[in-house]
Amino acid sequence: MTGLRGRRNAAFESFDFAKGRADLKRRRQANLDRLPELLEQFTERLAAVGGAVHLAKDATEARDIIGQLCWNAGSSLPAGARMVVTKVKSMASEEIELNPYLEGLGIEVVETDLGERMVQLTHTHPSHLIAPAIHLTKEDAAEVFGTEPTVEAIQQHARDSLRKKFIDAMVGISGANMAIAETGTIVLVTNEGNADLTTTLPPVHIALFGIDKLVASLDDAVAVLRMLPRSGTGQIISSYVNWITGPSRSADIEQSLTIGVHGPRELHCVILDNGREKMLDDPIFRDALTCIRCGACSNACPPFMAVSGHQFGHIYNGPIGLVLTPFHHGLNTADLPNTLCVQCNACQEICPVDIPLPRQILEHRRAGRKSLRKQALVGVWKKPKVADRLLRTAAPFTSLVPGTPRLAQTPYRDRVHSSRVDGEPLTIFASCLADRVWPESAVALERIATAAGFRVGFPKEQWCCGLIAANAGDFAAGADLSGDLAASLRDSKGLIVTPSASCFGAFTIDAPDWGAKSDQGVRDRMRDSTRFVLQLLESNEKLVEAKRMSLKIAYHDSCQSLRQLGLRSEPRRVLELAGYEVVDLPDIANCCGFGGTFSLEWPRVADRLAEWKLDAIAKTGCEVIASDNPGCLMHIDAAARKRHMKLRVAHVLELVAEHLA
Repeated sequence: MTGLRGRRNAAFESFDFAKGRADLKRRRQANLDRLPELLEQFTERLAAVGGAVHLAKDATEARDIIGQLCWNAGSSLPAGARMVVTKVKSMASEEIELNPYLEGLGIEVVETDLGERMVQLTHTHPSHLIAPAIHLTKEDAAEVFGTEPTVEAIQQHARDSLRKKFIDAMVGISGANMAIAETGTIVLVTNEGNADLTTTLPPVHIALFGIDKLVASLDDAVAVLRMLPRSGTGQIISSYVNWITGPSRSADIEQSLTIGVHGPRELHCVILDNGREKMLDDPIFRDALTCIRCGACSNACPPFMAVSGHQFGHIYNGPIGLVLTPFHHGLNTADLPNTLCVQCNACQEICPVDIPLPRQILEHRRAGRKSLRKQALVGVWKKPKVADRLLRTAAPFTSLVPGTPRLAQTPYRDRVHSSRVDGEPLTIFASCLADRVWPESAVALERIATAAGFRVGFPKEQWCCGLIAANAGDFAAGADLSGDLAASLRDSKGLIVTPSASCFGAFTIDAPDWGAKSDQGVRDRMRDSTRFVLQLLESNEKLVEAKRMSLKIAYHDSCQSLRQLGLRSEPRRVLELAGYEVVDLPDIANCCGFGGTFSLEWPRVADRLAEWKLDAIAKTGCEVIASDNPGCLMHIDAAARKRHMKLRVAHVLELVAEHLA
């Protein structure tokens, strides 16, 4: 996965990703607005060049249409001859479970993409949208094909075994990456020659695709081509791009026979709804139909990297699969995979059409089932007094079990000092995690603010921003907790600063989506501690001591800080101004694995991500790791203790406070 990400990044060095994404998103949204018109236009244009459109409202209807077309094509076969159908890789055909249906009709179905062929012969399912056999090794393939475990031997076997299938096939079935309304053209983007053979040799070509693949013009198709190969495989352009406009004409067929090409005489486009119109009408999920199926969201997803696509999805896998599955196959089929989303926002960051996948996944989580673990946690968290007693009781025991996140023996609310400085007022929102797990961050914030001349206050009625509940899919509880927090901070004075970046983002950005009521002006006064302290250091050079011996600090970007708040250079600059040298971590798995309730639901997956994070830290040679998020610090610290790794885990504010003048 790191290799795919690296190639993708290199491909966009020659093309402006942000500009290309904005252009493609605009075009795709405009196409959705005109979808009925584009469908009508495509149908007319295809008919004009000799093709036919068949509309399928669901999977059953699509299978029936394709089955009938195959039966018609095979009616001329001699008695007893078995019909052969060759296929190009098509996730739409996986969506409607076409292969077992056709095989039930006595048809031999042959996947001709090498990865799909491996998947078919191992009786598994694609584990990635564009790399279906990424879960298999060349040794696996060699065992299936009966060859030596070399790439060359496997490729040669595929060529030898598939050649006659291509020639004998009566029907070739493909998908379509785009269907161009103005010309009636379908476009296939592939990296193997199998698409050419499947769509040109058999007398009948059937293209199956969703209504969302319709685009208005050739220009729209080119806009997709600029982004799709770069995003998916890191190529400027894929090896093959097929533009198919109708079947071969009769005169063309006579001429082509002299060079050994048969057809096709018929082209049928089966255009699938299967929940797409419902998605189109939903303002939250509509954007998912702009997806170009590049698979980049899977390549960027840390939990996907940890468990692979067979766990992280149903038929469509990866983050986009979690969004699509409830519409195509029902909400229940997505419930378990949905909990594997860590809400790190990496998928939206890399998406070439900027689909708000994390928000959409969370909306399905809201409608789906909640595990007993999450229900119990949210039930406690909604009652601050009960939570207080439980946390205080559990705190002494958490340090006894290796690898268990430690609760603070003394929370920040018991450490806070009444400020005696007669200066500008400032209020600290510690967040439940900073207060109970990493109080050192709030203590450091208090010290820095006091040194800068602020009069610090801490309303002790404050509790939780609501992120834990909302992340568990309980938006109502999240909204209530957010409202309670606003009420507890309403009468506070001055700016409200929090050392918890994720809680800042949740309260100031996410809470309205949960249904939180008026924040009583609190949201406008809240600041994240990183930007706040950076401003202090830049305006007052004497706040920290003069240059000291440099200490190298490895920096971990928390997911929300980096992708939701855009904090990348700011925390590094803070540390540099405080006299430290900052070292970036190599890309192994960007998320530490905490993810709030994620680490409760999937502790072993969370541990795997934490192990990768420790591997990345070890590669830097640093003995100190810093971040601006208490949840990440808690999770990394627990993993380091379990591994007996000599590592200091510290909040950025702690390191700054240690260098105060």
